[in-house]
Parts: sequence; structure tokens; C-alpha cells
Amino acid sequence: MSNEHTLGRRSDHPTHAPSTTVDRARLDEAFDALSNRRRRDVLYYLHQADGGRVDVCDIADTMTAWEVECLETVESDHFRSLLVSLRHVHLPKLAEIGALSYDRDQDTVEQSDSPVIHDWVDLAAVEELN
Repeated sequence: MSNEHTLGRRSDHPTHAPSTTVDRARLDEAFDALSNRRRRDVLYYLHQADGGRVDVCDIADTMTAWEVECLETVESDHFRSLLVSLRHVHLPKLAEIGALSYDRDQDTVEQSDSPVIHDWVDLAAVEELN
């Protein structure tokens, strides 16, 4: 049996070579951050908001409606729980990877201008929102 073809090696497949230098640790962080549905929903919301600063409570209010089937049954506990998780988990993580800027003092967020993050979010949106 010949060893002429070794599958899976990047050197054998130049089409897999990145066109620019990629910081693999940052790429891992980005994929980890985008693996969570709530974090993707934050980015979807910001994309729909067409730029500018957005109040975190507005994001939590919209996401609560997205997560709960019937608005009449929305309990304030769900909103508060979502708000806490946004402020303490999801927004800091998204800010850490450069997907948005988060002003804790003003309780606002703003979409970043990271084209890499936007490209991945656009791809995810096609699958999840259509």
C-alpha cells in the first residue's frame, strides 16, 4: 500500500491554508463565545439595531420575548434572570473577544466593527433565523 496520499494534513491541501495569519487562541475564544445561543441572540439584536448604543434592559426585554412563547406568560423572574446573565456572563464574554463594547456604568452595549465576528454571526443567522 502506497503512502502517496496522506489525508488531513494541511500542507497537502493548500486550499485550507489561511490567507492571513490567524491567532488560534483568539479564534478558539470567538468560537467558544459564539457557541452559546444567548450570546448569538445579543449579536443578532445588535445587528438589527443598526449601530449605536443600546440599553441592556432593551436587549433583555426583546430576548425574553424571543425565549418565551407567549408574552402573556412572561414572568418578571425570567427577565431578571436573563438580565443578570447578560450583565455578568454573556456581555463581558462578548466584549472580551471584541464582538461588542460593554459600558457597565451606563449599562449599554455597542456593536463592534470586527468583520470576522460579523461574518460568523451572519452565517449563524442564516441557519438559525431562517
